[in-house]
Amino acid sequence: MKKSFLCCIQLILLLILFELTGLSQQKKSINPCPISADIWVLAGQSNMDGNGRTPDTLTNPQIMMLGLDDHWVLAKNPLHHIYEAVAPAYELTIMGFPWYREMEKEKVREELAKKREESRIRPIGGVGPGIYFARHILEQSGRPIGLIPCGIGGTTMDQWNPDGKPGGDSSLYGAMISRIKSASNKIKGIIWYQGESEAMSGLTKNYENDLLHLIGTIRKDVGDPDLPVIIVQIGCFNIHNPSMDKSFEVVREIQRKIINQQKNIYMVSSIDLPLDDWVHVSTEGQKRLGKRIAEIALSYVYNLKNHAKQIDLESIKMRKDDITGSNYLLLHFTGVSGSLTCCGRPSQFELRVNGEPRYDYVVAKVEFDRDDPAGLKLFLSGLPNAPSQLVFGPATNPFMNITDTFDNGIPAFGLIDIPLK
Repeated sequence: MKKSFLCCIQLILLLILFELTGLSQQKKSINPCPISADIWVLAGQSNMDGNGRTPDTLTNPQIMMLGLDDHWVLAKNPLHHIYEAVAPAYELTIMGFPWYREMEKEKVREELAKKREESRIRPIGGVGPGIYFARHILEQSGRPIGLIPCGIGGTTMDQWNPDGKPGGDSSLYGAMISRIKSASNKIKGIIWYQGESEAMSGLTKNYENDLLHLIGTIRKDVGDPDLPVIIVQIGCFNIHNPSMDKSFEVVREIQRKIINQQKNIYMVSSIDLPLDDWVHVSTEGQKRLGKRIAEIALSYVYNLKNHAKQIDLESIKMRKDDITGSNYLLLHFTGVSGSLTCCGRPSQFELRVNGEPRYDYVVAKVEFDRDDPAGLKLFLSGLPNAPSQLVFGPATNPFMNITDTFDNGIPAFGLIDIPLK
Protein backbone atom coordinates (compact mmCIF):
# COMPACT_ATOMS: atom_id res chain seq x y z
CA MET A 1 0.00 0.00 0.00
CA LYS A 2 2.75 2.39 1.02
CA LYS A 3 4.75 1.48 -2.08
CA SER A 4 1.72 2.05 -4.29
CA PHE A 5 1.11 5.46 -2.70
CA LEU A 6 4.74 6.50 -3.32
CA CYS A 7 4.47 5.39 -6.92
CA CYS A 8 1.38 7.57 -7.35
CA ILE A 9 3.20 10.55 -5.84
CA GLN A 10 6.17 9.99 -8.16
CA LEU A 11 3.86 9.75 -11.17
CA ILE A 12 2.13 13.02 -10.23
CA LEU A 13 5.50 14.75 -9.78
CA LEU A 14 6.66 13.46 -13.14
CA LEU A 15 3.49 14.74 -14.79
CA ILE A 16 3.96 18.16 -13.18
CA LEU A 17 7.60 18.22 -14.27
CA PHE A 18 6.55 17.24 -17.77
CA GLU A 19 4.03 20.08 -17.91
CA LEU A 20 6.54 22.60 -16.61
CA THR A 21 9.15 21.43 -19.09
CA GLY A 22 6.63 21.60 -21.90
CA LEU A 23 5.71 25.14 -20.95
CA SER A 24 9.34 26.18 -20.85
CA GLN A 25 9.86 24.80 -24.34
CA GLN A 26 6.84 26.53 -25.81
CA LYS A 27 7.26 29.49 -28.12
CA LYS A 28 7.03 33.00 -26.79
CA SER A 29 3.70 33.90 -25.29
CA ILE A 30 1.40 36.00 -27.41
CA ASN A 31 2.42 39.65 -27.23
CA PRO A 32 -0.05 41.54 -29.43
CA CYS A 33 0.23 45.17 -30.42
CA PRO A 34 -1.70 47.24 -27.83
CA ILE A 35 -3.61 49.04 -30.58
CA SER A 36 -5.46 47.69 -33.60
CA ALA A 37 -2.79 48.20 -36.23
CA ASP A 38 -1.28 46.87 -39.44
CA ILE A 39 1.94 45.04 -38.56
CA TRP A 40 5.04 45.60 -40.71
CA VAL A 41 8.42 43.92 -40.21
CA LEU A 42 11.66 45.86 -40.74
CA ALA A 43 14.63 43.59 -41.48
CA GLY A 44 18.08 43.74 -43.05
CA GLN A 45 21.34 45.45 -42.20
CA SER A 46 22.60 48.89 -41.18
CA ASN A 47 20.63 51.09 -43.57
CA MET A 48 17.51 49.45 -42.21
CA ASP A 49 18.39 49.72 -38.53
CA GLY A 50 19.40 53.28 -39.33
CA ASN A 51 22.49 55.46 -39.35
CA GLY A 52 21.01 58.83 -40.24
CA ARG A 53 22.75 61.30 -37.91
CA THR A 54 20.20 64.10 -37.60
CA PRO A 55 17.95 63.25 -34.62
CA ASP A 56 14.19 62.90 -35.11
CA THR A 57 12.35 61.66 -32.02
CA LEU A 58 8.78 62.70 -32.81
CA THR A 59 6.12 60.13 -31.89
CA ASN A 60 2.52 59.40 -32.82
CA PRO A 61 0.16 57.41 -30.55
CA GLN A 62 -1.03 55.47 -33.59
CA ILE A 63 2.45 54.20 -34.49
CA MET A 64 3.81 51.56 -32.12
CA MET A 65 6.86 49.32 -32.22
CA LEU A 66 7.83 46.02 -30.67
CA GLY A 67 11.26 46.93 -29.31
CA LEU A 68 14.08 44.41 -29.41
CA ASP A 69 13.51 44.08 -25.66
CA ASP A 70 10.09 42.60 -26.62
CA HIS A 71 8.05 45.47 -25.16
CA TRP A 72 5.54 47.47 -27.18
CA VAL A 73 6.18 51.21 -26.97
CA LEU A 74 5.49 54.33 -29.01
CA ALA A 75 7.67 54.12 -32.10
CA LYS A 76 10.54 56.57 -31.93
CA ASN A 77 13.95 56.81 -33.57
CA PRO A 78 16.15 54.92 -33.21
CA LEU A 79 13.84 51.96 -33.78
CA HIS A 80 16.53 49.30 -33.47
CA HIS A 81 17.95 49.24 -29.93
CA ILE A 82 20.28 46.38 -30.75
CA TYR A 83 22.15 46.50 -27.44
CA GLU A 84 18.88 45.95 -25.58
CA ALA A 85 17.83 42.91 -27.62
CA VAL A 86 16.73 39.93 -25.56
CA ALA A 87 17.23 37.43 -28.39
CA PRO A 88 20.76 35.94 -28.09
CA ALA A 89 21.16 36.26 -31.88
CA TYR A 90 21.88 39.98 -31.57
CA GLU A 91 24.62 39.65 -28.97
CA LEU A 92 26.17 36.79 -30.95
CA THR A 93 26.12 38.93 -34.09
CA ILE A 94 27.61 41.95 -32.31
CA MET A 95 30.38 39.80 -30.86
CA GLY A 96 31.31 38.90 -34.44
CA PHE A 97 31.88 42.55 -35.39
CA PRO A 98 35.53 43.07 -36.48
CA TRP A 99 36.35 45.38 -33.55
CA TYR A 100 35.24 42.73 -31.04
CA ARG A 101 36.69 39.59 -32.61
CA GLU A 102 40.14 39.97 -31.07
CA MET A 103 38.86 40.78 -27.58
CA GLU A 104 38.30 38.21 -24.85
CA LYS A 105 34.67 37.16 -24.68
CA GLU A 106 34.28 38.26 -21.08
CA LYS A 107 35.58 41.75 -21.89
CA VAL A 108 33.21 41.95 -24.84
CA ARG A 109 30.28 40.94 -22.64
CA GLU A 110 31.25 43.57 -20.08
CA GLU A 111 31.35 46.25 -22.76
CA LEU A 112 28.02 45.12 -24.18
CA ALA A 113 26.49 45.22 -20.71
CA LYS A 114 27.65 48.84 -20.35
CA LYS A 115 26.19 49.73 -23.74
CA ARG A 116 22.92 48.05 -22.76
CA GLU A 117 22.62 50.26 -19.71
CA GLU A 118 23.59 53.35 -21.71
CA SER A 119 21.02 52.50 -24.37
CA ARG A 120 18.26 52.12 -21.79
CA ILE A 121 18.92 55.70 -20.68
CA ARG A 122 19.59 57.13 -24.15
CA PRO A 123 18.96 54.65 -26.98
CA ILE A 124 22.00 53.95 -29.15
CA GLY A 125 21.34 54.06 -32.87
CA GLY A 126 20.50 56.25 -35.84
CA VAL A 127 17.62 57.10 -38.14
CA GLY A 128 16.22 54.56 -40.60
CA PRO A 129 13.21 54.54 -42.97
CA GLY A 130 10.70 52.82 -40.68
CA ILE A 131 9.18 55.83 -38.92
CA TYR A 132 8.70 57.76 -42.16
CA PHE A 133 7.14 54.74 -43.83
CA ALA A 134 4.67 54.39 -40.97
CA ARG A 135 3.82 58.10 -40.87
CA HIS A 136 2.99 58.19 -44.57
CA ILE A 137 0.86 55.03 -44.43
CA LEU A 138 -1.07 56.42 -41.47
CA GLU A 139 -1.52 59.80 -43.13
CA GLN A 140 -2.72 58.39 -46.45
CA SER A 141 -4.75 55.35 -45.31
CA GLY A 142 -5.79 56.19 -41.77
CA ARG A 143 -4.48 52.80 -40.64
CA PRO A 144 -2.44 52.71 -37.39
CA ILE A 145 0.90 50.92 -37.76
CA GLY A 146 2.79 48.47 -35.57
CA LEU A 147 6.46 48.05 -36.48
CA ILE A 148 8.62 45.03 -35.65
CA PRO A 149 12.28 46.11 -36.02
CA CYS A 150 14.61 43.15 -36.63
CA GLY A 151 17.59 44.59 -38.52
CA ILE A 152 21.22 44.72 -37.48
CA GLY A 153 24.18 46.28 -39.27
CA GLY A 154 26.82 44.41 -41.23
CA THR A 155 24.80 41.22 -41.62
CA THR A 156 24.92 38.88 -44.59
CA MET A 157 22.37 36.58 -46.20
CA ASP A 158 24.20 33.71 -44.56
CA GLN A 159 23.48 35.20 -41.13
CA TRP A 160 19.79 35.53 -42.06
CA ASN A 161 19.66 32.00 -43.43
CA PRO A 162 16.32 30.33 -42.56
CA ASP A 163 18.21 27.06 -42.02
CA GLY A 164 19.26 28.57 -38.68
CA LYS A 165 15.66 28.46 -37.46
CA PRO A 166 16.14 25.31 -35.30
CA GLY A 167 18.50 27.44 -33.19
CA GLY A 168 15.50 29.53 -32.17
CA ASP A 169 16.30 33.01 -30.89
CA SER A 170 20.01 32.31 -31.29
CA SER A 171 19.62 32.87 -35.05
CA LEU A 172 18.54 36.15 -36.61
CA TYR A 173 15.93 34.37 -38.70
CA GLY A 174 14.58 32.40 -35.75
CA ALA A 175 14.41 35.53 -33.60
CA MET A 176 12.54 37.41 -36.33
CA ILE A 177 9.95 34.64 -36.83
CA SER A 178 9.53 34.29 -33.07
CA ARG A 179 8.80 38.02 -32.72
CA ILE A 180 6.39 37.98 -35.66
CA LYS A 181 4.43 35.06 -34.23
CA SER A 182 4.35 36.52 -30.73
CA ALA A 183 2.99 39.82 -32.01
CA SER A 184 0.37 38.80 -34.53
CA ASN A 185 -0.94 35.85 -36.50
CA LYS A 186 -1.25 38.09 -39.56
CA ILE A 187 1.29 40.67 -40.65
CA LYS A 188 0.77 43.16 -43.44
CA GLY A 189 4.19 42.85 -45.01
CA ILE A 190 7.98 42.85 -44.72
CA ILE A 191 10.44 45.57 -45.73
CA TRP A 192 13.90 44.17 -46.54
CA TYR A 193 16.97 46.41 -46.90
CA GLN A 194 20.18 44.40 -47.22
CA GLY A 195 22.88 43.47 -49.71
CA GLU A 196 25.75 45.87 -49.05
CA SER A 197 27.68 43.14 -47.22
CA GLU A 198 27.67 40.82 -50.24
CA ALA A 199 28.48 43.70 -52.59
CA MET A 200 31.44 44.80 -50.45
CA SER A 201 32.82 41.28 -50.12
CA GLY A 202 32.12 40.23 -53.71
CA LEU A 203 30.18 37.17 -52.53
CA THR A 204 27.29 37.59 -54.95
CA LYS A 205 27.08 34.16 -56.58
CA ASN A 206 24.28 32.84 -54.37
CA TYR A 207 22.58 36.13 -53.54
CA GLU A 208 19.52 35.64 -55.75
CA ASN A 209 18.84 32.09 -54.54
CA ASP A 210 19.45 33.08 -50.92
CA LEU A 211 17.03 36.00 -51.14
CA LEU A 212 14.32 33.92 -52.80
CA HIS A 213 14.83 31.19 -50.20
CA LEU A 214 14.48 33.73 -47.41
CA ILE A 215 11.26 35.19 -48.83
CA GLY A 216 9.73 31.80 -49.54
CA THR A 217 10.55 30.47 -46.08
CA ILE A 218 9.20 33.55 -44.29
CA ARG A 219 5.93 33.17 -46.18
CA LYS A 220 5.74 29.51 -45.26
CA ASP A 221 6.57 30.08 -41.59
CA VAL A 222 4.02 32.87 -41.13
CA GLY A 223 1.39 30.94 -43.07
CA ASP A 224 0.90 33.50 -45.83
CA PRO A 225 2.06 32.49 -49.33
CA ASP A 226 1.05 35.91 -50.66
CA LEU A 227 2.83 37.99 -48.00
CA PRO A 228 4.00 41.27 -49.58
CA VAL A 229 7.74 41.91 -49.48
CA ILE A 230 9.18 45.32 -50.38
CA ILE A 231 12.91 45.28 -51.15
CA VAL A 232 15.09 48.38 -51.09
CA GLN A 233 17.68 48.28 -53.86
CA ILE A 234 21.07 49.08 -52.35
CA GLY A 235 22.52 52.49 -53.05
CA CYS A 236 25.97 54.04 -53.18
CA PHE A 237 29.22 53.11 -51.49
CA ASN A 238 31.18 56.34 -51.34
CA ILE A 239 34.61 55.02 -52.11
CA HIS A 240 36.66 54.29 -55.22
CA ASN A 241 37.24 50.54 -55.18
CA PRO A 242 37.38 48.86 -58.61
CA SER A 243 37.21 45.38 -57.07
CA MET A 244 33.74 46.19 -55.71
CA ASP A 245 32.35 47.91 -58.81
CA LYS A 246 31.01 44.78 -60.46
CA SER A 247 29.58 43.23 -57.28
CA PHE A 248 27.55 46.36 -56.46
CA GLU A 249 26.12 46.25 -59.99
CA VAL A 250 25.36 42.54 -59.66
CA VAL A 251 23.47 42.89 -56.37
CA ARG A 252 21.44 45.85 -57.65
CA GLU A 253 20.49 43.97 -60.82
CA ILE A 254 19.46 40.88 -58.85
CA GLN A 255 17.25 43.02 -56.65
CA ARG A 256 15.68 44.66 -59.70
CA LYS A 257 14.96 41.39 -61.49
CA ILE A 258 13.78 39.45 -58.47
CA ILE A 259 10.41 41.22 -58.51
CA ASN A 260 9.51 38.94 -61.43
CA GLN A 261 10.65 35.73 -59.73
CA GLN A 262 7.83 35.46 -57.17
CA LYS A 263 4.50 37.22 -56.74
CA ASN A 264 4.00 40.19 -54.42
CA ILE A 265 7.66 41.22 -54.38
CA TYR A 266 8.21 44.92 -54.95
CA MET A 267 11.27 47.14 -55.04
CA VAL A 268 12.20 50.78 -54.51
CA SER A 269 15.47 52.51 -55.29
CA SER A 270 17.73 54.29 -52.80
CA ILE A 271 20.69 54.97 -55.06
CA ASP A 272 19.98 58.68 -55.57
CA LEU A 273 19.58 59.49 -51.86
CA PRO A 274 22.15 61.53 -49.87
CA LEU A 275 24.56 59.81 -47.47
CA ASP A 276 25.89 60.71 -44.03
CA ASP A 277 29.10 58.69 -44.46
CA TRP A 278 30.55 56.15 -46.88
CA VAL A 279 27.41 54.00 -47.23
CA HIS A 280 24.62 55.09 -44.86
CA VAL A 281 21.62 57.10 -46.03
CA SER A 282 21.19 60.41 -44.20
CA THR A 283 18.13 61.35 -42.17
CA GLU A 284 16.80 63.48 -45.05
CA GLY A 285 17.38 60.57 -47.41
CA GLN A 286 15.61 58.17 -45.05
CA LYS A 287 12.59 60.48 -44.96
CA ARG A 288 12.34 60.25 -48.75
CA LEU A 289 12.99 56.51 -48.72
CA GLY A 290 10.33 55.82 -46.08
CA LYS A 291 7.79 57.70 -48.18
CA ARG A 292 8.86 55.81 -51.32
CA ILE A 293 8.35 52.46 -49.62
CA ALA A 294 4.98 53.62 -48.26
CA GLU A 295 3.84 54.78 -51.69
CA ILE A 296 4.53 51.31 -53.13
CA ALA A 297 2.66 49.73 -50.21
CA LEU A 298 -0.30 52.08 -50.67
CA SER A 299 -0.57 51.12 -54.34
CA TYR A 300 0.04 47.37 -54.20
CA VAL A 301 -0.79 46.29 -50.63
CA TYR A 302 -3.53 48.75 -49.65
CA ASN A 303 -4.78 48.97 -53.25
CA LEU A 304 -5.31 52.72 -53.06
CA LYS A 305 -5.38 54.83 -56.21
CA ASN A 306 -3.25 57.84 -57.10
CA HIS A 307 -0.05 56.62 -55.45
CA ALA A 308 3.36 55.78 -56.87
CA LYS A 309 3.95 52.65 -58.92
CA GLN A 310 6.94 50.41 -59.21
CA ILE A 311 9.26 51.77 -61.90
CA ASP A 312 11.18 49.44 -64.20
CA LEU A 313 12.78 49.51 -67.62
CA GLU A 314 10.42 48.17 -70.28
CA SER A 315 12.23 48.64 -73.59
CA ILE A 316 15.39 49.85 -75.34
CA LYS A 317 15.32 50.70 -79.05
CA MET A 318 18.01 52.08 -81.33
CA ARG A 319 16.98 55.21 -83.24
CA LYS A 320 18.61 57.86 -85.44
CA ASP A 321 17.98 61.57 -85.03
CA ASP A 322 16.53 63.08 -88.22
CA ILE A 323 18.37 66.39 -87.85
CA THR A 324 21.84 65.47 -86.57
CA GLY A 325 22.04 61.90 -87.80
CA SER A 326 23.19 60.83 -84.32
CA ASN A 327 22.30 57.39 -83.03
CA TYR A 328 20.43 57.27 -79.76
CA LEU A 329 18.87 54.69 -77.48
CA LEU A 330 15.18 55.26 -76.82
CA LEU A 331 14.25 54.01 -73.34
CA HIS A 332 10.76 53.57 -71.99
CA PHE A 333 9.90 52.83 -68.34
CA THR A 334 6.79 51.34 -66.80
CA GLY A 335 5.30 52.60 -63.54
CA VAL A 336 6.22 56.26 -63.99
CA SER A 337 3.76 58.55 -62.22
CA GLY A 338 3.44 61.91 -63.94
CA SER A 339 6.68 62.28 -65.84
CA LEU A 340 10.40 61.69 -65.46
CA THR A 341 12.33 64.62 -64.06
CA CYS A 342 15.63 65.49 -62.42
CA CYS A 343 17.53 68.23 -60.69
CA GLY A 344 20.38 69.20 -62.99
CA ARG A 345 21.61 67.09 -65.89
CA PRO A 346 20.13 63.57 -66.09
CA SER A 347 22.73 60.86 -65.56
CA GLN A 348 24.33 58.21 -65.09
CA PHE A 349 24.27 55.81 -68.00
CA GLU A 350 27.31 53.90 -69.19
CA LEU A 351 27.76 52.10 -72.49
CA ARG A 352 29.97 49.04 -72.55
CA VAL A 353 31.32 47.07 -75.49
CA ASN A 354 31.77 43.36 -74.77
CA GLY A 355 31.23 44.24 -71.11
CA GLU A 356 33.93 46.91 -70.94
CA PRO A 357 33.75 50.75 -71.17
CA ARG A 358 35.47 52.35 -74.17
CA TYR A 359 36.23 56.02 -74.65
CA ASP A 360 35.15 55.97 -78.31
CA TYR A 361 31.65 54.64 -77.54
CA VAL A 362 29.92 56.51 -74.75
CA VAL A 363 26.55 57.95 -73.79
CA ALA A 364 27.34 61.53 -74.69
CA LYS A 365 24.02 63.15 -73.78
CA VAL A 366 20.76 62.25 -72.05
CA GLU A 367 17.47 63.98 -72.84
CA PHE A 368 13.90 63.51 -71.70
CA ASP A 369 11.66 62.31 -74.52
CA ARG A 370 9.24 65.12 -75.36
CA ASP A 371 6.77 62.63 -76.81
CA ASP A 372 6.87 60.22 -73.85
CA PRO A 373 6.74 61.34 -70.19
CA ALA A 374 8.23 57.96 -69.25
CA GLY A 375 10.94 58.02 -71.89
CA LEU A 376 14.61 59.00 -72.24
CA LYS A 377 16.90 59.50 -75.20
CA LEU A 378 20.52 58.44 -74.77
CA PHE A 379 22.66 59.90 -77.57
CA LEU A 380 25.76 57.88 -78.44
CA SER A 381 29.13 59.19 -79.56
CA GLY A 382 29.24 56.39 -82.10
CA LEU A 383 27.53 53.15 -83.03
CA PRO A 384 29.43 50.18 -81.53
CA ASN A 385 30.55 47.46 -83.92
CA ALA A 386 30.42 44.67 -81.33
CA PRO A 387 27.91 43.32 -78.78
CA SER A 388 27.18 46.12 -76.33
CA GLN A 389 25.45 46.64 -73.02
CA LEU A 390 23.94 49.47 -71.02
CA VAL A 391 24.33 50.13 -67.29
CA PHE A 392 22.38 52.66 -65.28
CA GLY A 393 24.13 53.37 -61.99
CA PRO A 394 27.59 51.91 -62.65
CA ALA A 395 30.16 50.99 -60.02
CA THR A 396 30.05 51.78 -56.32
CA ASN A 397 29.27 55.48 -56.28
CA PRO A 398 27.32 56.79 -59.29
CA PHE A 399 25.60 60.16 -59.27
CA MET A 400 21.89 59.44 -59.80
CA ASN A 401 19.14 62.00 -60.01
CA ILE A 402 16.19 60.82 -62.16
CA THR A 403 12.81 60.38 -60.45
CA ASP A 404 9.16 60.65 -61.37
CA THR A 405 6.70 63.25 -60.14
CA PHE A 406 6.18 61.25 -56.90
CA ASP A 407 9.95 61.32 -56.18
CA ASN A 408 10.14 57.62 -56.98
CA GLY A 409 13.63 56.92 -58.32
CA ILE A 410 14.47 54.89 -61.41
CA PRO A 411 16.21 51.73 -60.22
CA ALA A 412 19.76 51.00 -61.23
CA PHE A 413 20.04 48.29 -63.88
CA GLY A 414 22.45 46.41 -66.10
CA LEU A 415 24.34 44.96 -67.76
CA ILE A 416 21.51 44.90 -70.34
CA ASP A 417 22.17 44.02 -74.00
CA ILE A 418 21.29 46.80 -76.41
CA PRO A 419 20.14 46.48 -80.03
CA LEU A 420 22.65 47.74 -82.59
CA LYS A 421 20.07 48.26 -85.33
